[in-house]
Amino acid sequence: MSDEPAYRSRLTLRPGPSAGPTHPRPGDVTDAEDPELARLRDAVAVPVVTSLLTARELEQLTVHHGVDGDEGDVWVRVVAAGEVFQDWLTSPVWRSLEAGAERPFTAEECAARLADHLEDWIAESRFGWGQQRSARYVLPGS
Repeated sequence: MSDEPAYRSRLTLRPGPSAGPTHPRPGDVTDAEDPELARLRDAVAVPVVTSLLTARELEQLTVHHGVDGDEGDVWVRVVAAGEVFQDWLTSPVWRSLEAGAERPFTAEECAARLADHLEDWIAESRFGWGQQRSARYVLPGS
């Protein structure tokens, strides 16, 4: 029997520049430049966010087109008491079933999803730790 191994492998690692994996996130285009994003901000994000955060807590609210996700993703970004919350507001790939037919999420469904996620985030934030805030809002045109 030979002392030579049956298999030999050699691996060389060379550190170098890497962009790493990309993850969906808010992009640079915001409601300040895009009228459709401004409409979503006013119709969905503003009523929900202002029902959960005080004027003193809310520092910034912006709606963005997403990058590195599905085409048409829309994100909401909130800065409150120095902490940042960002989440999908809507995506064209999200579908609801109504009478067996697929349809895009409505403003009401987007608002309910945002409210649910923002309520959870506030309860885990430094400024709202442990608080059980409940969103009470009325969407324009409802």
